[in-house]
Amino acid sequence: MKIRKGFVSNSSSSSFICDVCGEKFTGYDASPSEFGCSVCPNEHIICSDHLKDTPDIDPELLFENGCEHEFDRSTMKFCPECGSKARVEIDTDGFDLHPLQCPVCRLDIYSEHEMAKYLEKTRKVTREEVFVKVKEMNRRRRKLYNAEYITHVCEKFELNDDILMKEVKDKFGTWDKYIEFIWAK
Repeated sequence: MKIRKGFVSNSSSSSFICDVCGEKFTGYDASPSEFGCSVCPNEHIICSDHLKDTPDIDPELLFENGCEHEFDRSTMKFCPECGSKARVEIDTDGFDLHPLQCPVCRLDIYSEHEMAKYLEKTRKVTREEVFVKVKEMNRRRRKLYNAEYITHVCEKFELNDDILMKEVKDKFGTWDKYIEFIWAK
């Protein structure tokens, strides 16, 4: 049996990374909201810097009909037959962003790790190939970051963020189809 002496901690430190810019947030027993970040049901963590630039969406899109009965939902708050609310907010399972509010789910901006995977599949440039070039500049490097990979591939194929997002939107239309493609074998 091992006996530990001195300070032993069962602390619960939390770390969050913005899916857009890669900024890291770390704290003790912290949640993303404590750092001004929001999370959608697809688990995209978005820092406040990226949320402020996204356009507002029609609030009506965040609601759905509360029951199956037919009545004028624009003038009545409750169903005359069953008494349920005419319109109810779509449940986001406790997440603070609806996918329609998430700029990554709307394909307005990309998540670095998702885009890196997409470029690996579509441009056939391996991470090892890019890492060799990065190590030429800094032999002590032990890790290739997604942002470096994306930058290298974009330079090689003369791409930019706008071209990439247009390509993804035209090819897939929705984040669900995009992510399905990324993770398909």
